[in-house]
Amino acid sequence: MEQLVEDLTRGNVSQVKFVLTSVVAALAVYQLVLIAVGYGKLRTPLLGSRAASWTHRASGDAIVVLIVLVGLACLSYYGFDDDETLHVVAGTALAVVLAFKIAVIRWWHGLGRLLPYLGIAVFVLLALTWLTTVGGYQGED
Repeated sequence: MEQLVEDLTRGNVSQVKFVLTSVVAALAVYQLVLIAVGYGKLRTPLLGSRAASWTHRASGDAIVVLIVLVGLACLSYYGFDDDETLHVVAGTALAVVLAFKIAVIRWWHGLGRLLPYLGIAVFVLLALTWLTTVGGYQGED
């Protein structure tokens, strides 16, 4: 699997990981704006509540796909590196909280009141994972 990741990234694993996690981080900020409009906390003449909520869900699906791809590539290529403990813990916690949030959205509707808290937790863990990725990025050729 390590060789597959190496081949897919053309030997630029760290750089691809950095770019993809940066895209995810930017989309996560977009998610916050969308859900603020969806919940009526932020009003804009350009976007209604229903459209914002639908777009939040659709872009969230794209974020999940990117997180899974980056996480699998990271695990298969780097493993659980002792030097990056905070990154590993944040990434693992992100995967668990994200999976729980998806379960609440898809099946456990009775726990819907937790969605704002789960969303904030996902955002914070994503930001922490991104920050610890950026810290390890050295821009090597």
